[in-house]
Amino acid sequence: MKKFLFLFLVFLTSCKDYAPFDLSNGNVDSVFNGLMKEAMNESHNNVPGLGVSVYCATKQIDFVGAVGYDAKDRSSKLEVDQPFRIASITKTFVAAAILKLHELDSLSVYDPISKYISSEHQEILSIDEYDLNEITILHCLNHTSGLYDYAMGGSPYVGIVKENPQKRWTRTGQLEFAVKHGSKLGMPGEKYAYSDTGYILLGETIEKFYDGDLAVGLKDLIGYDKLGMKHTWLETLEDAPDNVKNLVRRYLGSLDAGSFDASTDLYGGGGLVSTVGDLNKFLNALFNQRIFEKKSTLELMLEKPKYADTYDTTQDRRYKDYRQGLWRVKINGEDVFMHSGLWGTHILHQPSSNATVVANFTKGGSDRLLKKLFMSVHSLQSNH
Repeated sequence: MKKFLFLFLVFLTSCKDYAPFDLSNGNVDSVFNGLMKEAMNESHNNVPGLGVSVYCATKQIDFVGAVGYDAKDRSSKLEVDQPFRIASITKTFVAAAILKLHELDSLSVYDPISKYISSEHQEILSIDEYDLNEITILHCLNHTSGLYDYAMGGSPYVGIVKENPQKRWTRTGQLEFAVKHGSKLGMPGEKYAYSDTGYILLGETIEKFYDGDLAVGLKDLIGYDKLGMKHTWLETLEDAPDNVKNLVRRYLGSLDAGSFDASTDLYGGGGLVSTVGDLNKFLNALFNQRIFEKKSTLELMLEKPKYADTYDTTQDRRYKDYRQGLWRVKINGEDVFMHSGLWGTHILHQPSSNATVVANFTKGGSDRLLKKLFMSVHSLQSNH
């Protein structure tokens, strides 16, 4: 997060010439395509391709574009509706689905997670002395559960996946991995500690209401069909849509991670495949009462957690201002709620302008591009 904000500060103080971002003449396509090409050029050949979607109804902006290629070998052009693994952005979907169940009074986010997960999984986690009657759904949503993250944060999980990329993982196996390789990170509600482990338990919670089918649960609770999301699915747990294009390649440093079995990141912490267009439809709907019926549900999703008095966020280099499935940053002095995925996908919504931005990089990234896209929206606002 500090790096993200630092790069924005560098951008603001720079006097170098860059592609124009002023939309006052109505040249949306040319400006956004220019900004995308600029981001690729500035990457020194590190970004093979880039897809972007920008939507702001009040300013009649509805842009979807793609430049470059879908893989490092640059053999195939990237297409605007080409799907990709979205990794941890799946957490935003899972959080929205859980909060929808809360809105429907099917569960309460203040319920203990023990109410919804199997006795087998409770027994596994009890080895590390987790009190699952004290860990609530809300703790899992905002990463204050204290559950050790099986996937990241010092875990050897990625290294083991690299050694055996075709291994088929289960949620049970991942929980066993968490207990074997790590220990409790804190008491429930004590501090922020990002945890995929908490989110795979949330995935299991959704399954309890859908006969064990997380894919059906996400599709129903979020309303893919109603929102026109035709290119989003939970990889290997449901069929891909008809006539879907080849996936954009995913990279972990120099390693082609497209060969990793989908189960590596599948059961709630990740697993969804989508497109920039579908992601924009989802996030914009989330902030405009097309998923939730009550404003109070979105307010709950964006509510800041309360930590223990002894927890100093300024001393935690991993801290994010994480709410429930989204974290908050400042862009142009305004709140923006966002999530990113490991492979190079970013979703952002700015409530003040009701603008939604999605960017997917075949490899690499550009914080400058994300900021300039929002600056473009603001330039149109200030001239109309």
